[in-house]
Amino acid sequence: MNDLFKDRYVTAFTVNNDTQNSKWFIYPNGSVVETIRISVYKAHHAASSSISGLDHDNSYPLHYGSKVTIAPGETATVLILFSSDFFFAPIKITLQTQDEMEYLVANHNVILFICFGICLALGIYNIFVFIVMRDKQYLFYALSTLFYVSAWAAIFGVFEYLHLFSAKDWLMPGFLLGSAFSAFFQIEFFRLHVTSKRTMYLLLVLGCLCLLLLPLAFYSQAIGLLLVSIMSSAVLLTDLSVGVVAWKKGYRPARYFVFALLCVIVPNIIGNLLNLRILPSIGVDIYLLGFIGIAADSLVLAFALAEKMRLVNLRNTQLKSQLEQTVEFRTLALREANQKLAQSNQELVEANSAKDHFLANMSHEIRTPLTAIIGYADGILLGDIDKAEQERVTNIIYQNGAHLLRIINDILDLSKIDANKLDFHAEACHLFSLLGQIESVVGKRARDKGLAFHVDYKFPLPEQIITDATRLKQILFNLTNNALKFTHSGHICLQVSVEDAMLVINIIDSGEGISQSDLQKLFNPFTQADSVINRQVSGTGLGLSIAKRLAQGLGGDINAQSQPRKGSTFTITIRLNALDNTRWLTSVQDIAQINHRPTMPPSILPIYERCNVLLADDHPHNRELVALLLKRMNITVTEVADGQQALEAIHARQFDLLLLDIHMPTLDGVETLKQIRNSGNNTPAIALTANTMKHEVDYYLRIGFSDHLAKPIERDLFVAKIGRYLKLTVSVVTHIADDKMLPLIRRYISDLRNELNNIEQAWMNKDLVSIVESIHRIKGAAGSFGLANIGDIFKQIEKEAMNDDEIALEKNIAGALRYAHTCIDLPGVDVAKAIIHFNHALTPYLDQLPEVLTSTESLIDDAHQLAKVGDTAGAAALLTPLTQKFHENAFTHCSKYLEQLVNLLNQDAYCSESYNEVIHPMRNALESLSQALKNNIQGTEYIFN
Repeated sequence: MNDLFKDRYVTAFTVNNDTQNSKWFIYPNGSVVETIRISVYKAHHAASSSISGLDHDNSYPLHYGSKVTIAPGETATVLILFSSDFFFAPIKITLQTQDEMEYLVANHNVILFICFGICLALGIYNIFVFIVMRDKQYLFYALSTLFYVSAWAAIFGVFEYLHLFSAKDWLMPGFLLGSAFSAFFQIEFFRLHVTSKRTMYLLLVLGCLCLLLLPLAFYSQAIGLLLVSIMSSAVLLTDLSVGVVAWKKGYRPARYFVFALLCVIVPNIIGNLLNLRILPSIGVDIYLLGFIGIAADSLVLAFALAEKMRLVNLRNTQLKSQLEQTVEFRTLALREANQKLAQSNQELVEANSAKDHFLANMSHEIRTPLTAIIGYADGILLGDIDKAEQERVTNIIYQNGAHLLRIINDILDLSKIDANKLDFHAEACHLFSLLGQIESVVGKRARDKGLAFHVDYKFPLPEQIITDATRLKQILFNLTNNALKFTHSGHICLQVSVEDAMLVINIIDSGEGISQSDLQKLFNPFTQADSVINRQVSGTGLGLSIAKRLAQGLGGDINAQSQPRKGSTFTITIRLNALDNTRWLTSVQDIAQINHRPTMPPSILPIYERCNVLLADDHPHNRELVALLLKRMNITVTEVADGQQALEAIHARQFDLLLLDIHMPTLDGVETLKQIRNSGNNTPAIALTANTMKHEVDYYLRIGFSDHLAKPIERDLFVAKIGRYLKLTVSVVTHIADDKMLPLIRRYISDLRNELNNIEQAWMNKDLVSIVESIHRIKGAAGSFGLANIGDIFKQIEKEAMNDDEIALEKNIAGALRYAHTCIDLPGVDVAKAIIHFNHALTPYLDQLPEVLTSTESLIDDAHQLAKVGDTAGAAALLTPLTQKFHENAFTHCSKYLEQLVNLLNQDAYCSESYNEVIHPMRNALESLSQALKNNIQGTEYIFN
């Protein structure tokens, strides 16, 4: 026979029994054989013969061979004929005693049926699991196990032993099917469609290839043997690599899977190598060992499935726990949302109630002054009030109108805060100057009411801080005014300290006090404390709410402590931002010595080469000042007074830069620029304007202006912006000489005096348009001549005039005019010189003036006393700092008397009358200046800011 596996073999051997045993069993094993004919020849005996094999009944179940009798000392010749269409492995022939064979068969068959039972039970069980769970991994596991066990049953001849059918055609197909479903099982078990698609495709190909090769295994068991050896080895090795990788990644069921594979790989690989004739025959029943490996594989894989099920259950438990926690969290969140909804509903009810209360309160607060205003106005119009009473009645109307205005302003302030539209502008400010303003205004009102008022400084304190001084003053005035309102006897104290990088100001009063229940709602809008007390003093209940929010905007807060009839303490805290180089004061004496004169470095003016600039401004002094600055930078300036003149100048020559005032007669700056741009001229143009609102500046830039400069002109910014558009040659340190600036300031003060008179006349005629025009001219120029404080004072007046608010104007315009007149006509002071001496600004001069007056009066008194006792040298020594102070502060009126005093001291002889003739006029002049400050300057800035 040419078939590698199909053949007939004959073997013969002689047996010499040298034992006492006569019953023997010839046991051929190690391969599947269809027919085995065993013949025994003995001397002097007829030959005996028996048939065994896959197709025949065997002496022992599931084992090939034949029983023979060989007497002790007898010799027999055994002839064995093997005839089969397939030989899967080398055949081994052993001679066993029948007792040994029975023991071996019993052991083998017990092992075989245990393995069959395990595999069948696991296969059937997992089919039921699949039916219940519809998880394909259980089906593939069951089919793989059942196909493997059926193949091994065919190998061992179980079907023939049970007389069911001949299974010799099923020897190899069962193994191919088992390998195919084993590959499919691995795909599902390791979820390779998610974790490793490349490995999934490999196993899928191997499994499908096993199914495709199935017909060849049915056609020829010999070919099937080759296919099974190759395909099962490929599947097993692939499965092993997948299991090892999964185990390394921490997948716990993979460890059982690897052990299971090792149980089947070792005997099957050995068996395949024996089947392929690569390994020589060994003394172990490899088929039995292979079947044990399959049974062990199935059993350990069951543990792997159980472990995976445990992990799935654990995961499900965790998910269930998470779901329960999520449900609990959502339930809690829903409960909280319901509580918040209920709270919001309650707050809405309370807000609605507060609105009703507010409307009722506002109705009362507004109607009360309106009743007086309308009633008295009707009385005047109808002639019910005598002319002698009209002045008193007009004052009542004004007071009620002013009260009505304060109510409206409070409501508007609160609306701005709620809408986050209230801006805070932090800049350096003198702490003690700010507190001094509060002390000056509130202290006077407190003393007028018979109350003691003082400021208690807890040193050390910084000389300067960075904050919004306007908002801080608003807070302080609000709280001190409240203290004045509710304190009828005793005292009011401001206590200032620094704690934990915060500026702390306590406002302590000995007033009515506040109950604990009222304290809790004190800072709520439209809320007041005891209603009986508040009906006596009136109010909207907005002040404290506004003050608290302003304090929070400054990085702090306001808190209150109080007891009924024991007074109150309101604590203001704001974030302390002190200048790096600021001085920290340690005593009251340090405050008296503060000199607020700023020191400014010399300005650096660039020098330009052959640059022509057109300057259009209707205000002659503004033009002169800007032109002077430009000329100092070697710039050729053409000055015009309106837009029409500017157009004519542009047609006549070419300019490198245009400076156009926005508000000009005949043709304003906007229309002028439009005509310039329409003509095709793209020369850079800068808008000069006092209107600095963002939307206005954006509009100027949008219509074609290259840039803008705010009035009053800030020197450094002006120089920087000019430099963007002109050709620079070299920079030098220079400044406008004082002798050239002084006549400019004097001429401007003269024009300003006339402008103030025009405002007074326009107010008498109720010509609000003229007032706005005059104020615009003041705002545009005052800052350039050191009088920015006057421009600032008139900002509010301009706003009130533009809004036709005659009630507010009636209240404020007279004070603004008095302030401005006093500033430019300070008694005994050359104001223009004072501005020059204090770096071209009147504000620092005014700030330090009260202290200067106090120190100069003290020096005069000391000098007089020394002269009286004959110490003329000591008196003369005091006149040196006095002369310096008079010069620095431009006390021109007092300076001539000081010269006379020096002459008197040089005469040695003391004459009381002569000294009085000199000293009394100086004292009177200083007293007049001090009174002008107190009556018309101090506190006015706060009122208008």
